Amino acid sequence: SRRHHHGNIASERLISDQASKIITGVFKNRWRTLMSVDDVIAEVHRTVEELGLLQSTYFFYSSDHGFQLGQFNILMDKRHVYEWDTKIHLLASGPGITPGSSFDVPGMQVDIAPTLL
Repeated sequence: SRRHHHGNIASERLISDQASKIITGVFKNRWRTLMSVDDVIAEVHRTVEELGLLQSTYFFYSSDHGFQLGQFNILMDKRHVYEWDTKIHLLASGPGITPGSSFDVPGMQVDIAPTLL
């Protein structure tokens, strides 16, 4: 239920069928783009492995916060401070990084360059 949410989320009319179709199309296109990024990452990883550099190479993957696409009746927006709108993923692999490991200490993208350099 939306009634326990703040301001406009609780009171705005539901999105229209037409808006829903547009949002679905945008969402599908974003997934298509992400799949092409996966292909590029796989090729870079394969090339690094073929060059024999995998044991001395670190890979870092991150993103921005994205947009809400229909969640809580929000068409396409980025201004609401829900937890999934304020946190981003940072994935890393390389020598000394245990696969599947994680940590609970918060970090920010601005921390990446000073840490690596």
